[in-house]
Amino acid sequence: MRHYTIKMMNGFSTFKCLLCKHSVTTREFSSQNGSCRTQAAKTMNEHAVAAHNRSTPMSPHDAQMWHAH
Repeated sequence: MRHYTIKMMNGFSTFKCLLCKHSVTTREFSSQNGSCRTQAAKTMNEHAVAAHNRSTPMSPHDAQMWHAH
């Protein structure tokens, strides 16, 4: 389950927490560090864990790798 919503606005995306007013935009990240959307999503997942004690979502691929060990 994703702990945030994504809204496109004038060439950038805003990621908003479902449980509080915390948000980030893709403009806050540098493409030199990879995808700005991926960086924003990671930041929101980290926020959900730290601020709301929510588990980090896991992709099906990561889940398969986790259970394979």
